[in-house]
Formats: sequence, C-alpha cells, structure tokens
Amino acid sequence: MPTSILDLPTELILEIIHFDDSTDSTIAYLGMTCRRLHDICQVLVLERQLPVLRALAGRRRLLIYKNSGSTAMKDEELDGVKEIFQGSFHKIEYVPVTFTVEEIASVHGLLFHANPVGHINIKLDSPLYMYSLAEKKDWCKPLASLIRVSSEKDMASLTITGLPHGERLGYFRPIPMPIPKTPSSPGKDYFSIFSPRRFFRHKTRSNRQDGALEGERLLNTGVYFGTPRGLKSFEIHSPLPFHRECFPHTLQAVNGGYLARLSLSNTGLRMSDWSHILPLLSMPLLSEFNVGNSNIAFCDLSPFLLRHSNITHLDLSCSSPVGLITPPAGFLPRLEVISGNPDYLLGLLSSQRHLFPNLSSVALTRHPLRAIQHGVLDNTLRNLADRNRGTIHLSIEFSNEIGLTEWFSKANSEPCSLDCVKTLEIIRFGFRISSEMCDSFFSWVSVFPYVQELDLTQVVPPDPKMWTWRLDALWDSCPELRVIIVGVKTYQRPVKAVK
Repeated sequence: MPTSILDLPTELILEIIHFDDSTDSTIAYLGMTCRRLHDICQVLVLERQLPVLRALAGRRRLLIYKNSGSTAMKDEELDGVKEIFQGSFHKIEYVPVTFTVEEIASVHGLLFHANPVGHINIKLDSPLYMYSLAEKKDWCKPLASLIRVSSEKDMASLTITGLPHGERLGYFRPIPMPIPKTPSSPGKDYFSIFSPRRFFRHKTRSNRQDGALEGERLLNTGVYFGTPRGLKSFEIHSPLPFHRECFPHTLQAVNGGYLARLSLSNTGLRMSDWSHILPLLSMPLLSEFNVGNSNIAFCDLSPFLLRHSNITHLDLSCSSPVGLITPPAGFLPRLEVISGNPDYLLGLLSSQRHLFPNLSSVALTRHPLRAIQHGVLDNTLRNLADRNRGTIHLSIEFSNEIGLTEWFSKANSEPCSLDCVKTLEIIRFGFRISSEMCDSFFSWVSVFPYVQELDLTQVVPPDPKMWTWRLDALWDSCPELRVIIVGVKTYQRPVKAVK
C-alpha cells in the first residue's frame, strides 16, 4: 500500500490535483515540494495557459513566428504543451490591451519556456491599452515582469515600443531605483517556482572562454537549460521601461554582460534624468549604440562613450548636440561607422584629427524637425577632408531645396580635397529635382576625384532621359569611378575599344 502521494502513479496524482479544483497558484506551490511534482505541476499549468495563448493569437495580439520570413502561427497551431515547452521561435510579438493575471502569466510562461527565441517585440502602441491602464496604474509590474523574463532569454533581441496616449500617463517620473533582491511582479512566483535552476544548485564546469555554464537537463523532459547569458540587443523606444517600477529590471537587462547593441529613442526623458541613468549603464561588449530623439547633454554622453571603447557603430541621426562637442583623447578608438546630423558630426570630426583611426563610413542625415543647413554641411565635409586618410563611405541626405543649387555650384568652384571618399551615397532628395539642380549636382560630384562608386539607389529620377547623358559625363570627370547606381539600374564604366 502506498505510504506517500509520490508512491502513486502519475495518473492518480493528476486526478487528485484536478479533483481538488486547484488554482494555478496552488498547483505552482505544490510543484515546489519536490522534483517529481515539479515536472507534473509544470505541465498542468502550461495546459491551462494554452487556451489563453490561443485566444491572444486569434485576436492578433500575440504573433509567433517559427522561422524568418514565415507567417505568424495560427491559434489552432498552438496544439500542445510540447509546442511551447520545446519550441524554438524566430520572433514573438505581444500587443497588450489589458493585463489580466491569466494573460500576463500565460505570455510570461511562453517566453520563459520557449527554447531559443531570436526576437521579442512588446508593442505598447494600442490606445485602448494605454487609456484602460493609465488610470489604474497596473501596467508597471506586468511590464517589469516581461522585461525580466525576456532578459533571461539567451542572446535574444528585445524591442519595446510605444508612447503614452493622452495626458493620463504624465504623472510618472522615471527615477532610477536600486535593483531589488527579489523582483516584485505578477510572474514572480511563477518564474521562481518553475525555474530549472531551483533543482540544480551546483555549478558546472565549462571550458568555454566566455564563462557560460554548460547546459542542464530538466528531469524526464529531454529539454536542456543552459545558464542564460542575457540579451544581445535591446531597443527601447518608449518611456515606460524607465518608470520607477520597471527601471530596476530594465537596468538588469541592459547590464546583463552580453549586450552588443543598445538603441534609445522616444524615451521622453529629461537631460537631468540621463545624467543619473547613464552612469549606471555598463556593457563591456557593447559595439553598436543608437540614440534618437533623446535630449542627452554631451557632457553626460561623453563619459558613457569613453567607458565603452568597443563601440564600432554610433548612430546619432535623430539627436541634437546639447552643449559643447569636445571629445576627449582616446575617444571611441574602434569606431568604424558614424551617423548623425551635420550639427553633431561637425564637432566630433573637427576636434582632433587623430581620433577614429578606423573610421570607414560617415552618414550625414537630417534631423526630423529641421533641414540640414548648407553652411554646416560644407564645414563638416571640410573637416572630413582634413582627415585625409583611410577609405570612407560617405552618405548624405539632402532635404533643404532652398539654395542647394547655389551650394553645389559654390562647392564645385571652391573644392576641398575629399580623396578619402571611395563610395558616395545620396540617401535621398526630399524634393523634386529640377534640370538645373541636376546639372549642378553632377558637377559637384567631381569634387570627389577618387570616388569608385556613386550610389543613387534611393533617388528616383523624375525623367530617366534627364540623367543618362549626365551620367556619361561623370566617367570623364571621375577617372576612378567604376559603378553608378540610379534607382534600380546599375551602370558600369564603359570599356573603351583598343585602337
């Protein structure tokens, strides 16, 4: 006769649990008692969460992509626990409208149990979501829970987008708080109870140089759990992750140790907020940093960039210079690609010519709220010419039609030596190009004597015939030019017949 519930067959244990009409919380706590009950209770909870996930998928609020380029899975395709427990997903996209306990626990469970997940996208753009939750103030802890569980996915990319709709969310201030020892979130108990590391306290040795621990197998499942290394990419396009309830988990995700890409835009933070936040960020492997539409004083940004010397790609396209731009010695020694409006890059490229020895690409883009000033553009190009070393891919966005024809003509009559530019790309013309401007533009291209490729892929000519004969003239004015790309057509340098 059995003396313990553990002596009973699994089928009888399941009958006992179901007969008691237990809640998910009760089942979860029962799973804490021993390893066998953990495995049984884990499957039970997942089975109860499947209908919630199917409902979200049916309403297009949960989009699950198995592979790159595939369509989102239909709700009927979520047909079993194995699909989640052993599934590998290219992308999971979640659009919250209301955060019920069942919904957040189900999405949390999906993210936690899925094996590799390439991309996690949380879209907070729904007006219904923001208006329904702004006054209740119950979105903070669920979002914090999603950030935390996403940060545990090994080498995944996390994107959070969405701005508050209306004024009801204007009450909060993003004040950095210390990271709590135990997270407070709706998924707290769920995450801690069903963590495989709860039953594997010992550390395993590994010969890997990156310090990652070897995988551990959850008993009776055939699924291996390795020690998470954290996110590889984090894109924050919302102020909400900086709310006091979410910021500790946001900070923990950013400082996970393996983050290689960080993007900050539409955060709505003040300069004083950034002066407190940036010193808390430390990402030794950070190689790509994008800042858009965020008011960060350069006196605060400079120490951050100085600490992260592995950055190779810096994008300041939507940022405006705040304060004096004077990069210190040893500033970003590995920088290869830089993008930004000429107002910002003018200071970065003019301070010390020996900076950025590995620079290979410069993109001059316009700020979304104002056009590029031709005088600033001219000075930026001259600063780039003064460097006179290396091979540069130069990209320029023209958005201000007024005076541009005259600027092309003046730049051609007073050329600067841009010998380093081997590829010239025109990102776009934000207006219709006249015949006169077309003449002055192609005349201006000749100031790049060693350009080998002219990329006009994103420039749509109003009349192809207007371009053809002008392109022919470039072969003579630019002797090194080999390829010209206009729209979708590519022109190769004509081969001269040998007499």
